Amino acid sequence: MPANRQLPTPDSHAPQARRHAFWGVGFGVWEFRAERGMTLVEATVVLMISALLVAVAAPVTSRTLDRSRLTRAVTDTQAIRTAIDNLVTEFTAFTPFRFTSTGLSGGDKIEILVSDGDIPGINAGLAGSDTNWVLPTDCCANATDVAFLEAHLALNADLDNAGGGVYSTAATGWRGAYINAPVDPDPWGNRYAANVEFLEPSGTADDVFVLSAGPDEEIDTEYQFTTGGARPGDDDITNVIRRHTGNLEVP
Repeated sequence: MPANRQLPTPDSHAPQARRHAFWGVGFGVWEFRAERGMTLVEATVVLMISALLVAVAAPVTSRTLDRSRLTRAVTDTQAIRTAIDNLVTEFTAFTPFRFTSTGLSGGDKIEILVSDGDIPGINAGLAGSDTNWVLPTDCCANATDVAFLEAHLALNADLDNAGGGVYSTAATGWRGAYINAPVDPDPWGNRYAANVEFLEPSGTADDVFVLSAGPDEEIDTEYQFTTGGARPGDDDITNVIRRHTGNLEVP
């Protein structure tokens, strides 16, 4: 080896190696480009692609979430409908949802049972008894009494929201719980409601059903249907308990 020849050191080519990196293939030849940060144009392209991906994915995610909420609301109304059906079926000697603060004795009548949740809005075109849907849970203070679903179907306690009134299992045949407590709001945070007053044998022949105001959070369904059957308004979600013929609807 010539005396004046210097052997390469491990770092003798490091600067060049650090300055270059594989970038891609063009026309069958490996191209090299110096390592550096992204240019403004490249950063803009990346951001545009990212925004495009988000724009494509967002509607899909939104539609999936909407379908999931609708499915849950239908399932919830079915569970409530079944629980009310089971309670009514077991009451052979007494009428459910009618009692005084000291027990079931044919006093105050519960017209509406509701779950937890906010009171939804109501279509401006609805009037009269239709506004019963949005009354507060303040039993006996209004002409129409509103009580909680879980009190009647799960807990058998404080049925009239006044610290008393329970179903005697010996006298009435209450064999709950018929549904798990608490009875949660619908997927949009509003309460479910059921117009149970029409379950009375001596009551008017109106449809009885469980209702959710749906995605628009506004009730568009009438409270009473004597002919033609209950017809959900707009995007309301309903589950019929009994048609106006007087028969409990088959699930």
